[in-house]
Amino acid sequence: GRDVTGVQTCALPISRAANLSVAADGALHMKVVKQGDGWSGSEMFTTDDLGFGTYQWQVEGSQIYEMDPMIVIGLFSYGPIHKIGSDAEEEIDIEFSAWNHNQQKPINADFTVYPPSGHRRPNGVSAWEHNFYIAERPSQTTARFVWSAAQIDFYLMSGFVSAQAPPEHVLQHDTLTNDGTNIPHVALPIGMNLWSFKAPPEHEWDIVFRRFDFLPAPQK
Repeated sequence: GRDVTGVQTCALPISRAANLSVAADGALHMKVVKQGDGWSGSEMFTTDDLGFGTYQWQVEGSQIYEMDPMIVIGLFSYGPIHKIGSDAEEEIDIEFSAWNHNQQKPINADFTVYPPSGHRRPNGVSAWEHNFYIAERPSQTTARFVWSAAQIDFYLMSGFVSAQAPPEHVLQHDTLTNDGTNIPHVALPIGMNLWSFKAPPEHEWDIVFRRFDFLPAPQK
């Protein structure tokens, strides 16, 4: 596996270097901050493209389930940053957000998949999306997706779970099965971001990540 300090930052318009920092205890802090009249978020990507396997983040704090309605935490693969596919293609997401509360029922997290290159949906919509609400407020959360040629399994788990361990204390789980047009099948860079959706938030945010692990799928 890799800890979060092994992930290289990527300079993008929404990012400022000061918004990403590693504390003395090894925790990664991602921030949304106000500077003068403007706001900035934070974003980073792996320099490597990673294939089938287990992807896992350990996130500290219950505030991820009570985000400002304009704030989004994204844990995701995203090919276009390395010129693999175009926007709304080659992407697998775990996100924490209320998405401005513009939903028929409350949500605070989602699993989303965008299709492989050549199978982009009209208007750039996702190939599959599962929005949901987590009522429990654990102080530690493990977010995991297991990506294979056949399917993607998503998990949110209460507490810090080892990436080598089976899922436990599961808060939410879902599976997307490959139909040939809905699941990416090439290696992709992995990203993390903290950003504002449509409008600035009411206050600044600091999200703490304890660990990121990637376990490649066993070679057949």
